[in-house]
Amino acid sequence: MKGTMRFTRCLTTALIALSAACSTVTEHMSPDPDLSTPHADGSFLHGDDRSTTPLPAKWWTLFNDATLDDLMERLNTANPDASAALARVDQSFAVLGITRGPLLPTVRGDGSLGRQGQSVNNLLFPLATPENDRFRLGGSVSWELDLWGRVRSAVKRDRFRAEAAAVDYHDIILSLQSALARQYFAYRAADTELTLLRTIHQRETEKLKLVEARVTFGQAVKSDLARATIALQETGVAVEGAERNSGKMLHAIAVLTGSLPSELGRLTDSRIELAPADIPAGLPSELLGQRPDLISADRKLRAAATQVGVRRADFLPKITLLGSGGIASLKAGSLFDADSVFFDIGPQIDIPIFQGSVSRSAIAQARAQFREAAANYRSTFLTAVREVDDALLDAKSYAREIAQQRAATASALEAADAAKDRHETGIGSYADYLNAEQTRLRSVIRENAVTSEQRLASIRLIQALGGSWEN
Repeated sequence: MKGTMRFTRCLTTALIALSAACSTVTEHMSPDPDLSTPHADGSFLHGDDRSTTPLPAKWWTLFNDATLDDLMERLNTANPDASAALARVDQSFAVLGITRGPLLPTVRGDGSLGRQGQSVNNLLFPLATPENDRFRLGGSVSWELDLWGRVRSAVKRDRFRAEAAAVDYHDIILSLQSALARQYFAYRAADTELTLLRTIHQRETEKLKLVEARVTFGQAVKSDLARATIALQETGVAVEGAERNSGKMLHAIAVLTGSLPSELGRLTDSRIELAPADIPAGLPSELLGQRPDLISADRKLRAAATQVGVRRADFLPKITLLGSGGIASLKAGSLFDADSVFFDIGPQIDIPIFQGSVSRSAIAQARAQFREAAANYRSTFLTAVREVDDALLDAKSYAREIAQQRAATASALEAADAAKDRHETGIGSYADYLNAEQTRLRSVIRENAVTSEQRLASIRLIQALGGSWEN
């Protein structure tokens, strides 16, 4: 018996040493994910190759809008989509904790007591009594030796998945913040447009009354009255459309901040700042380390590569150290005697000999998932570069357009002032002044729209660059 126990101890020690020595076998069976990462050489089509400037943690403060700052605080604490994303992160790390379990031995305890009776007609040998008591206290230990690194690779795989879920959370937060900023500035632009349209409607009303008076005195014809009426009605239709548009944007802002539209109320007016200063886009290669969706795609690719090795390691033998023991007796008084001790210690080997096509199909599935993850990574990268180039193109184009529109608005203002002076001096008519004022107001509406689009382009660029968060 001593020789058997000595052999068992030597075998166990050798297996543990082998497990430590062969910890990277599964890793060697896994494909190299670095060979499947996107090639990020080159530059942006509309960029200037300058290195990116780190954005503040609260990037929306670049717009210097206190109301927007308050809305962002509400979003970060009350948005249900953000809470759901955070719960998914917790789930991923809980799965990682479950996967880590086999790295340590599993210990169980058990105990029982009772009375049992034997069937006398079912016994080959007679017993002194067919009934007896039984008492037992014991425990068991099992530990799978991670000879090939399969369990450690599974832990590594789930760690990558948990990291991907954590980064996905930041990506969702960035998307929500960007959506809120876009909705907010679009609402501001719509609210300004509504105010200007109401002013135009008031001017059209005055113009209609003037035309009616001229028709009465024979200085205008009915076609002039019809045109003035149509202009007033069209302006009224535009006012109604602007009111609907502004209201729906306010509803969207309420939902993003986790509140009901009736709870949000009308936003307080604040001074609208211009878009932030020029934001360098840097190089496409820098996106790989700063965009949450690209970092998540990288982690998912590495998890898929590790899974291939885990599936291939399923073909290798699994060795588990088993041990059980305790005390057992038919009498309570002798339960703790030395002769009541029992034990069973030794390794168990599980060798997969024939499993049909299950294991090979599992490997094929893992390889296909790896190829899918690599393709998704490449697609995400191309989409990221396109989004940055789109935002850069918009930002530069709107900067030129707004300069031209401001010049047009200034010219319209000069024309309106000149018409007003002519009317006040008796040289021009009041109708000419109203027409010039209408032209000026519509020019201001176009400038307001272009200014809003410029701000939205800046937000899209910030989002395309990955915003600002702790990697």
